[in-house]
Amino acid sequence: MQKIILIGFILFSCQVIGQENQGEVHDNFNPVNGQYINPSNIVDSKVWLDFNMIGASAYARNNLVYFPTTNWLDFGSLEEDPLVKTDLKNIRLYGDFDLKGPSLSLNMGRHAVSVFTGMRGIVNINRMPGQLAKYAVNETLETSDIGTYEINNARIKTMVWGEIGLTYGMILYARGDNMWTGALTVKHLIGIQQANLLFDRSVVEVRDVQDVGLLSTQGKFSFTEGGMNSGRGWGINLGATYKKMKESADNYIPHSKRTGCEHRDYLYKIGFSLLDVGYINFNKDAYYGDFDETLDVEEINTLQKLNAEFGTNNNGNGFNSWLPAAASVQFDYNVNDYIYLNSTIVQRVPLMANTYGVERTNLLAVSARFESRFFGAAIPLSLENYTNPQMGLAVRFFNLTVGSDNFLPIFFDHNELKSADIYFHLKLKLFRNPACRDKNSGASRTRKHSRKRKRNNSFDCPTF
Repeated sequence: MQKIILIGFILFSCQVIGQENQGEVHDNFNPVNGQYINPSNIVDSKVWLDFNMIGASAYARNNLVYFPTTNWLDFGSLEEDPLVKTDLKNIRLYGDFDLKGPSLSLNMGRHAVSVFTGMRGIVNINRMPGQLAKYAVNETLETSDIGTYEINNARIKTMVWGEIGLTYGMILYARGDNMWTGALTVKHLIGIQQANLLFDRSVVEVRDVQDVGLLSTQGKFSFTEGGMNSGRGWGINLGATYKKMKESADNYIPHSKRTGCEHRDYLYKIGFSLLDVGYINFNKDAYYGDFDETLDVEEINTLQKLNAEFGTNNNGNGFNSWLPAAASVQFDYNVNDYIYLNSTIVQRVPLMANTYGVERTNLLAVSARFESRFFGAAIPLSLENYTNPQMGLAVRFFNLTVGSDNFLPIFFDHNELKSADIYFHLKLKLFRNPACRDKNSGASRTRKHSRKRKRNNSFDCPTF
């Protein structure tokens, strides 16, 4: 058990383990990234073609180990061993990473498509007793920790998988100043790693500072040996968006010569999405089972030993591991075609906490952003899991976006440094349909910009 618990903290400390990347997913010039919060964001985007060459994000937060009075750029202080909180009843850790490979979003009039590739990983630890985690890290406890502690619904979960996905979206309805868009994403999933340890009900007995036992331990476990193609599965994302347009959407075809190759902006939009609905069937070197034993912590070193000595094993038949499903609502308000205000909520959709798979963290966020063709910036303020406040910053300059949903710990000292977040994406973009490059389209663009200047004469922004 000691090493099992340490797996989560090793992932935290070694990967510097993005959450939802709020600084970039709402940008109308980033449809490839926008589809991950709502697939319908690829429809009627301000970019005709958006090609992601490479990108990555990483996020982590825990409440047990921390670095005192430092920041992530103070490398000297990070060489010291982190400290451990000694007064916690329950341990919580969440971390994820996301590697984005070649991906493309293309507008085709009223329709839009996107193909994407990537690899993702999540680790979460919930409701583990503080004494058990302290012992796993320090290999000793204090006399004040001696006693008996009950575990209910505690869990350690990790999963890593690859994705190859296709998104299709379209304008569903456009009349007057009302427009609805919708999209569906289908993802083929490739399982790489999975490990779950789920305690339905157990009792931890600290008999001495170096003597910890688990009494009446009940629960189940699953794991794979790890490796490419350890399992296969499918997942879907669904999204719909209502837009209150600034002008009529009748006969509007984005990026088309038929409507002057113009883009008609919205006054506000409201998006609804269901994310990561699906599972992976792990069936290569896959083990799972139940345990109901009285154990000493030192007896259990690995999940393999747990399987060999105490589990009801079903080797080879495989098991299903669920994706981190969530529901999301987004509201975006257009101040003047350059400045936008956004609010977003992401609520995980739990099946049962004791099911195999990984869990998403909840998020409530508000943000302000500036966006133009070649420059964008956003400042999101968020509550991770509805409790942990964070301030982010993202900057897009030409084809490069760099940001963090929690950037203060990167540059400024924190008394207890226990979270990290960073992301970047490098892209190529074509803003206009090549078919629109003629004189008539140019005249249409001139008329459009003239209308914008008239509408926005109270705030004169530069044109990029």
